[in-house]
Amino acid sequence: MVKLRDIATIQTGVFAKSAFTPNALYFQQSDFDDYGVFKNIIQPSISVDNTKHLLNEGDLLLASKGSNNICVMVPKTEQNCVASPSFLVIRLHNKNDILPEYVAWYINLPIIQKALAMQSRGTSIMSISKATLSELEIPIPLVEKQKKYIELFKLQKKEQELYKAIAEKRKQILDCKMLKNI
Repeated sequence: MVKLRDIATIQTGVFAKSAFTPNALYFQQSDFDDYGVFKNIIQPSISVDNTKHLLNEGDLLLASKGSNNICVMVPKTEQNCVASPSFLVIRLHNKNDILPEYVAWYINLPIIQKALAMQSRGTSIMSISKATLSELEIPIPLVEKQKKYIELFKLQKKEQELYKAIAEKRKQILDCKMLKNI
């Protein structure tokens, strides 16, 4: 087990206002669904001069505010991207030995989400601090095993989607049969 601070740099997202001549996307929690899937096609809305805050492919975003603290990988885009303050940005030091997808999968495990939620603070909006996240311990298996975990997770997700589609089709068939028998 290693602490996240030993394998990654963690920083907060930045506050930015809309710009007249934007050059970067500004990721907010509302741009991702409850499962961490990027749901919006967004246009550049802010102007960034300081490259320190630009996101890289493979960076992770942890929704640090609210009750759904999902961890997502920065989607591949043609545009420069910046995270809003509602995210903590996790940048792994060595993406060859520790896969970002594996770290995101681990952080999104229900038991880890529960542990993070128990350590969050706040009066009206709960928030996970950078210090709390940096102390998170993560087991790091060999890369091949990390890849297997990621593949199993993707298959499990696909299975859930198929079950949902089957249930919807069954409902449609039953509704149709009942309508015919009225």
